[in-house]
Amino acid sequence: MRSLNLILLAIASIFFVWILQEVGWDTLSHYLLQVGWYWPLLLLPYGLVNWLESLSWKFIIVQLPEKTTVWRLFWLRLGGEALNQLTPTASLGGEPFKASRLQAEGLPLEKASASVVIQKGILVLSLILYIFTGLALAPHFLPEAAKHMLFLGLAALGLAAAGITFVVVSSRGPCGNSYRFLSRRGWLPQCLQAQEGFLLDLDTAMSGFYRQYPARAALAFLLFFLSWLLHSVEVYLMFWLLGHPISWGLALCLDSLAMLFTALGFFIPAAMGVQEGGNILLALGFNLGFTLGAAFSILRRIREAFWLSLGLIVVWREK
Repeated sequence: MRSLNLILLAIASIFFVWILQEVGWDTLSHYLLQVGWYWPLLLLPYGLVNWLESLSWKFIIVQLPEKTTVWRLFWLRLGGEALNQLTPTASLGGEPFKASRLQAEGLPLEKASASVVIQKGILVLSLILYIFTGLALAPHFLPEAAKHMLFLGLAALGLAAAGITFVVVSSRGPCGNSYRFLSRRGWLPQCLQAQEGFLLDLDTAMSGFYRQYPARAALAFLLFFLSWLLHSVEVYLMFWLLGHPISWGLALCLDSLAMLFTALGFFIPAAMGVQEGGNILLALGFNLGFTLGAAFSILRRIREAFWLSLGLIVVWREK
């Protein structure tokens, strides 16, 4: 799987370079210089996004260690998401980092691990709602997009099915069931033979959260959905800085559908190439043009590079 991810990353990187050459470096430089001294504004929305998602994480961790503040979760989440984005692990490489750091702060490992699994599930469910919101609004902002709604709708339904399945399975004792299944057939790896107690505790922590704390789950979901809405504010701001202002509704449609493309490319590190292709296709679909779509995509990559760099610094300092 890792080899496949790296091969896909290489292909996507070639596609990314081709996009840059098609647009032309002079044209891209013109758009990027137009942003001027407003660069710091591009960094603010995602900072707020990560803070809201860290606050959501706080509500998921029922027995949060006293010294673990929201800001501490902010930095741990930033480091974990950097590993998710930059390693060929299908956006899962940073979850063990988050759990291990929470364990170091006094939270039992099974509860720390359960919190990152639950958060991943709620993140996907809130993303599904965000994408369907964009799909519902898209015909209003671009009536001729109706002919593409079937494909986008089917892709969104596929993502929804996968997300709901993940949440349902994670709340039905998947670790213990898998342990018993492998054990009965003699396929249980030696490294797991002494972990039955931990796996059962992990199942209990995951399944018990939704039953015992539905209000916390709902609040975590709401905070995640608000964080997705802030992504659309970022898109609105980027097009304004590029000298081509668009409405917030159009920004929401563009971003939510771009997130659908990005989600479908989760197995490629940083969704390289997939994200750019999706942004450009959507920019063309919403009559914004190939060049403007590419410039927007480059701005978003620059923003990502800043926060990913901070995340890697967090990982380095935590070692």
